[in-house]
Amino acid sequence: AEDGTVLHPPVLPVFWSFRVMVGTGLMMLAISWFAAWELWRTRKTGGKLGNWPLFALVLMTPSGWVATLAGWYVTEIGRQPWLVSGVLTTADAVGPVSGMVIAGSLTAYLLVYAGLLAAYVGAVVYLAKKASGDDPGPDREPVADEPVTGHPAAAFVPAE
Repeated sequence: AEDGTVLHPPVLPVFWSFRVMVGTGLMMLAISWFAAWELWRTRKTGGKLGNWPLFALVLMTPSGWVATLAGWYVTEIGRQPWLVSGVLTTADAVGPVSGMVIAGSLTAYLLVYAGLLAAYVGAVVYLAKKASGDDPGPDREPVADEPVTGHPAAAFVPAE
């Protein structure tokens, strides 16, 4: 500053955000590799995961979001002190892109992510129906002269 005091940027949020970002990424790798190893190890007995790996995978569901948010904090908090202290001007920090291009790319991202969300929800609903027996799927349609067993509608099929 002008009075001779040394101004420091906020180092602590950048320090911990970076560690959260890297740690989350390493946990994602470790748990996915462990689950893949478990599937490979049990391939001769049906290739099913136990409760512990499944629970760990469920807990890791928001990990991509956490890692992305922590990385964003590292980028933005780490960059802002240079702008605030005048080392980097705002004009130098932004690219020569028009507002229409930014609006177009934002719209494209929103459309892609909306499509991905719709596909994800559709897949989850399909798998939930298949697991509950409401939708046996194309490869499990009962044959006319084959008795229907294990299906919720089996109770309503008249016995011959």
